[in-house]
Amino acid sequence: MKGWGVSLALSASALASLLAADPFENWTLLMGAELTETGTGADLHLVKTFPTALETAAPQFEIAGYLVPVLAEPFLDRFLLVPDPADCPYCGLGGYGPSLEVDMKRALPDLPEGAFLTLRGRLELNRDGDSFELYRLVDAVEIASDG
Repeated sequence: MKGWGVSLALSASALASLLAADPFENWTLLMGAELTETGTGADLHLVKTFPTALETAAPQFEIAGYLVPVLAEPFLDRFLLVPDPADCPYCGLGGYGPSLEVDMKRALPDLPEGAFLTLRGRLELNRDGDSFELYRLVDAVEIASDG
């Protein structure tokens, strides 16, 4: 009996640890970044603000989502990741949600569109006031996949 109690305690502890590190939660951090336009025409300037938690997580950023290839290639080193397959910006479903541009450290073999991936990499925060891009994941490595 005593052995079972220890085993259950370890399992509960491991589960709590996994739930606390849910890479899907990082989409909420990404959506907390804000972009404000100031000026007009040639004087248009973009002001970007990033949540402190996003800046803290950026060096070792983990995220889970669905693959959206940008080009049809046998190996994927650059693609988009979305939190929901319906958020595909190319599918013509009447709009799209958040997406994250990903640059892999090593190319992945060709995976089907919509493959579920969990990645870790460095999140670059783009503070340039002349670009609408907020961030991208670089030097990403695959942690898990369903493809």
